Amino acid sequence: MLGGEHIGETTFIVDDLVCRYCKDMITRLVTSINGVSRVNINIHERTVNVAYDSRITDAYVIQMTLLKAGYKTLEEPGRVF
Repeated sequence: MLGGEHIGETTFIVDDLVCRYCKDMITRLVTSINGVSRVNINIHERTVNVAYDSRITDAYVIQMTLLKAGYKTLEEPGRVF
């Protein structure tokens, strides 16, 4: 807990994250989720790191949002940028 907030953080590997368009689309999708505070995307490593308020959302909601948009993900618990 940081500053009274409940901070969750997770990293996904997105195999089909291959270009700037994908990065921009994923950024828009994930930042539209209520409770998400930060999204860092690395195209070269194909990773999406997300920080969020765990009282509002969780990794499952984020993963399902990506899946519904056609992005298959693998969660990488414990990975830190």
